[in-house]
Amino acid sequence: MRRRLPILIWLAWLGFGLGWLWLRTPVSTDLTFFLPRTPTLLDSILVQQMREGPASRMLLIAIGGGTPADRIHASRRIVEALRPLPMFETVLNGPDPRSLAGLETRLFRYRYALSPAMAPDHFDGPSLRASLEQRLGELASPAGWLEKNWLPRDPTGTWMALLTTWLPATGPALEQGVWVSGDGQRALVLARTRASGFDLEAQAVAQEAVHTAFGAQPEAARLTLILGGPGALGVEANAEITADAARLSLVNGLLVLLLMGAVYRSARVLGLSLLPLATGLVSGATVTSLAFGGVHGITLGFGATLVGVAADYPNHYFTHLSPRETPAGAMRRIWPTLRLGLLTNIAGFAAMLFSGFVGLAQLAVFAGAGLLGAGLSTRGVLPALSAAQVRLPAWVERGLPSRRPGAPPALRWLPAGLTAVAGLAFVSLDRPLWNDDIAVMNPVPLERLHQDEALQRDFGAPDLRQLLVVAAASAEAALRGSEALTPVLDRLRADGVLGDYDAPGRYLPSAARQAERLAAIPAPEILAARLRQALAGLPFRNDAFAPFLREAAAARLAGPATRRELAGTPLADRLDGLLLPVGASWAALLPLARIADPSALADRIAALDRADVRLLDLRAESTRLMRDYRQEALRLLAGSLIAIVLLLAAGLRSLRESLRVIAPVLLAGLCTGLIMAIGFRGLNLYHLVSLLLVMGLSLDQALFFNQDAADPEQRRRTLLSLLVCSASAVLAFGTLALSRVNILQAIGTTVAVGAILAIGFAALLAQRPRVPR
Repeated sequence: MRRRLPILIWLAWLGFGLGWLWLRTPVSTDLTFFLPRTPTLLDSILVQQMREGPASRMLLIAIGGGTPADRIHASRRIVEALRPLPMFETVLNGPDPRSLAGLETRLFRYRYALSPAMAPDHFDGPSLRASLEQRLGELASPAGWLEKNWLPRDPTGTWMALLTTWLPATGPALEQGVWVSGDGQRALVLARTRASGFDLEAQAVAQEAVHTAFGAQPEAARLTLILGGPGALGVEANAEITADAARLSLVNGLLVLLLMGAVYRSARVLGLSLLPLATGLVSGATVTSLAFGGVHGITLGFGATLVGVAADYPNHYFTHLSPRETPAGAMRRIWPTLRLGLLTNIAGFAAMLFSGFVGLAQLAVFAGAGLLGAGLSTRGVLPALSAAQVRLPAWVERGLPSRRPGAPPALRWLPAGLTAVAGLAFVSLDRPLWNDDIAVMNPVPLERLHQDEALQRDFGAPDLRQLLVVAAASAEAALRGSEALTPVLDRLRADGVLGDYDAPGRYLPSAARQAERLAAIPAPEILAARLRQALAGLPFRNDAFAPFLREAAAARLAGPATRRELAGTPLADRLDGLLLPVGASWAALLPLARIADPSALADRIAALDRADVRLLDLRAESTRLMRDYRQEALRLLAGSLIAIVLLLAAGLRSLRESLRVIAPVLLAGLCTGLIMAIGFRGLNLYHLVSLLLVMGLSLDQALFFNQDAADPEQRRRTLLSLLVCSASAVLAFGTLALSRVNILQAIGTTVAVGAILAIGFAALLAQRPRVPR
């Protein structure tokens, strides 16, 4: 029963973990994973804009090939097919007359409160006379039918002026009422999804609907379909990563199985070798879910990479399982060294639990719990399930030396020498050590990004990278603060510093600003008298503008418009993207487009000396957040090194010996990092996580190389375990280095190079400290 107890506990834990993960564990892709525990206002706005900003849910659709008639016909049919679908908020291929009618129904009566054309002299006699004369001229224009419809109610042209401020100044060209690219070679359709651009599952469903609608067109064989926008790029990148990872994982899995099959020649051993790693992954995910209420997708990816150290644990055990002792005896013999490696690896992540970033803390829990689960299952389960011995092939017995590890004194300087050479090359090539640019971490190929940028230019989409942020205690205060900036931005636009800008007050002015405008409406009798004077000599009937007088009087009494009046119109979405709650505060966002002189813009904003106004560059802030993330991890890992040295000193009963063991670990990590910085023009977050795995592998290598084993067979088996572990890591991650995806390539190259250096440095610097038994 004592032999079965560890297996029963293990099975119960796996059953609980798998059930919990299946029933109670959501996998998140929320960008707040990257935020500090106490994010600043700019941090929160950055994530909000990336997740729910104006461009995040836009799906850009371009139809090329065929004839112009083919493209236009397909565009119209695609819009008809997509509009009824619930996953889309709007689908447009040109100006939408229904949108204009909806605005008129909801907001026409609030035109005087909303219009920036409302000046104090708007209803003076001369202004009224000038407006009436202008209306006469417009009645003869092609759009005269529209003016004629509004004229009795709005002779001042306030509504038309308001529409002009709401409609985009730039946009795609029109051909037969359908949007087309600048060169006329593509028909354009703009769809807005209900789901965030980072909800890749929902985005994939929406994009499949687009492909289905396109494929149903009779002209589809002659046409091409291109999708753009954050959601489209995200779905494509996810599919590319998944396909490449699956393909390369199959290749490296076969290579590792061939290697282990050649060594162990046992299907049972191969199967049992997978149990600790699987247990580690389930344990890491379960404990993370219990601690955080879910698991982030990034934690799963990076955590699974870090738990990969556990793949070495069964190899160490099976290669040491000799015919001369029982499975339990073999485990007792190697467990002190294995345990010390396990505890030091866990200690390497422990400091990250105290990180100010939730993401780092979650990664620490996943990696630590995963390694602990893998280590304990190796200790308690494998001896109970494995055979009494693992016979090594004759070629292994003959080919492995039985002498004690160690290198000639002349070669013991090689690790430091190689690291120094890498350092000199790094300095001479003038490479940056770290590259925190968020664009470097983008898995989308460069040519695809250029294609998307060209598509955005076809749509006339503004560059929303830079914006002004006005922070305030209430929505009204934020609106007032942003309105105070518009004169400054107007001057910058007139000076050519700025191409254009947007502001929440364009769609809903502050209540104070609306009250000022309504106060400019004269009393009914005064307005009527001024109108009679203005009509003198003009070909209008005296009673033609009675609706205007009634509605002006009603607007004067009705008061300002609110967010409720905008509901159901396109303006509500625009306003919600520019005026948003952030915790207990509010922020007004003013996107800036076509900035010609960034330094002049920054100087003008700084000269305002307003503490509530910040100039936000989304790309720069994203890079800053990544830099803070990386710096925090490095600071905490530096603290972890102290804990690792102390653990080694306690386990080896010598501080001096612990420093000797840690030396090849640090040199392997440093040398690998320098090589990667040279090859990839700076290290990013992917490299950092990979270097953690390299140092974990290197620590195990160093401990086993320094194990004091007097028996020649034990020394051969120890060397075999190290060679198998190292070769497995090189094969598994070396194939990832061949990937076309930069994420997989960075991780694969780093770990493969690091695994080679780890075993080489550990062998060259091997000592013989006594390991407690």
